[in-house]
Amino acid sequence: ATISTKVIAKINAGKRAPTQAHHTATHLMHAVLRSVLGKHVAQKGSLVNEEYLRFDFSHFAKVTDEEITKVEALVNEKIRENIPVVIKEMKKDDATATGAMALFGEKYGDVVRVVEIDPNYSIELCGGTHVGSTGELGIFKIKQESAIGAGVRRIEAVSGKAAEDLINEQFDLIRGIRDILKHPKDIGKAIENLVLENGELKKNIEKYETQNIATIKNALLQKVETIGGINFIGSIVNVSNAETLKKICFSLKNDLKDYVIVLATAIDGKPNVAIMLDEAVATSKNWEAPKIIKEHITPLIKGGGGGQITLATAGGQDSTRLNEVIEKVKSLL
Repeated sequence: ATISTKVIAKINAGKRAPTQAHHTATHLMHAVLRSVLGKHVAQKGSLVNEEYLRFDFSHFAKVTDEEITKVEALVNEKIRENIPVVIKEMKKDDATATGAMALFGEKYGDVVRVVEIDPNYSIELCGGTHVGSTGELGIFKIKQESAIGAGVRRIEAVSGKAAEDLINEQFDLIRGIRDILKHPKDIGKAIENLVLENGELKKNIEKYETQNIATIKNALLQKVETIGGINFIGSIVNVSNAETLKKICFSLKNDLKDYVIVLATAIDGKPNVAIMLDEAVATSKNWEAPKIIKEHITPLIKGGGGGQITLATAGGQDSTRLNEVIEKVKSLL
């Protein structure tokens, strides 16, 4: 069929310009990576668009922070030099004779397109769009570096307006942190001190928690009830987190035999329950803690839970029936 309709193809300049910048930045970075990391670096994949560039390359180790800094510095140096980006077509043999890099496994014709950014710096066979000179990139920043496979690393970076936006985001973040810390002279030292203080507070909390567990444990051991040859402890305790319920159970088991323990608490108005069974009791009664939780506890507290055969926990929405929880487990004995 013959198509006679006329169409108008337009380039989206708003997308084309940053895409060009990221493509040229990719060439610059490729050359710098080979200089900083070694000539073994070879392109394994690439993506460029108006938002960022992504470059996959062969390398045997994580690119260090120092190497990242050096790569950024060298690319930005080439940007400031405002080197013309020369694009020309030539015979493939002539192009390779100049040292132009080609993608491994890529098929090329007899005549190839060559993108040159200083003949002593970067020459690649490339069919993509580029800026007229490196100064158009403005600035270059690496966002992240990661591994995507054995011997293959990935760098994501930005240039131009995208790099400016990234820098502004980072400065806004720093300003926000400075405001939170009440404008210290040395923000790094202030954060370091905060981390140290937080560490000390955690140690003190853990020390208090250990003491509290011991106190609760001793009090609970005074409340042991023996029902049908089973030592039963059931109680509502005052603790700050659900994990402490389990720690108390483990602490109690060291002083008990043939036991069933059920502990409950309300944290921020929400119920939490822990059940621990002695292995001998679980075996003789054919009981499983998660089954007890599911069938008898969660309906009362309007929640869910689970665990292992001898230890299970549950959380819910209704903390008004915790006494019923204790009595329900007790009634199973």
